[in-house]
Amino acid sequence: MNTIDLATLPVPTVVQALDFEAILAQARAALLARYPAAADVIDLESEPLRKILEVHTYRELLIRQRINEAARAHLLAFATGADLDHKGAFYGLPRMADEIDNRFRQRIQLRIRSLSANGTREHYQLLAMSASANVRDALASQPSAGQVRVLLCLIDATQADASVLAVSHAVNAETSRPLGVAVSVAVARARPIHISAHIWREATAPADLVEQLRTSLPLAMATYASLGRSVPRSWVTAQLHVAGVAAVRYVDEISPEETTALAADEYPCMGALNLTDKGVMT
Repeated sequence: MNTIDLATLPVPTVVQALDFEAILAQARAALLARYPAAADVIDLESEPLRKILEVHTYRELLIRQRINEAARAHLLAFATGADLDHKGAFYGLPRMADEIDNRFRQRIQLRIRSLSANGTREHYQLLAMSASANVRDALASQPSAGQVRVLLCLIDATQADASVLAVSHAVNAETSRPLGVAVSVAVARARPIHISAHIWREATAPADLVEQLRTSLPLAMATYASLGRSVPRSWVTAQLHVAGVAAVRYVDEISPEETTALAADEYPCMGALNLTDKGVMT
């Protein structure tokens, strides 16, 4: 079973929506209940009581926001920085050197899922991602009885040999794999996604908008990529149709395809990228 996508969880009820005017109205009502005589002047901008209420409301807003931040810091989906380090420490999992929050958060999820026993998919995925910071994703499968194969999706393909060696040592350690199980490690296949599109700009868009897209789209693809994850054309369109883009039209039906389906041992990567600036749409 895959780990839960934390981004799809609903907003936690412990985190309250904050509204300055609503808090001010509550404070005003509480004051008038105790001091009805203030009703004639409380809404005057120059009234000292109103200024005191506004200061009180602002300070209460800050306190409530601090409570919200403390509540979020205890939730894996929202904890960042040192708060996330403490979440990892609770499960005996330290942050790797220069590891960003999102990757560390994913490893914490895997750590929780792998606590049940050695040999789970999550167990091998965690070992692979912890052995090398160059591993973006990993997938464990059982091609035959007594054999486990770990496929790696790498950030930098030029470091493949070193990454495979590091992961192989990690997954074959005596404390890592069940007895009698042979574990092999291989690099997954990159599946290039070719994109050819014409881009029309709005009149207010910067002249270099298409050049910005040529830079941002490969970065978005690298973030999106994971093993076996298909790439729908609609996702590509969403990355291209940013603010300032009037229209996106593809040159043909295969660059990209309506849906590029990937095998379990494949991951998407940017292929040929041809974006033509068609100027301002009139």
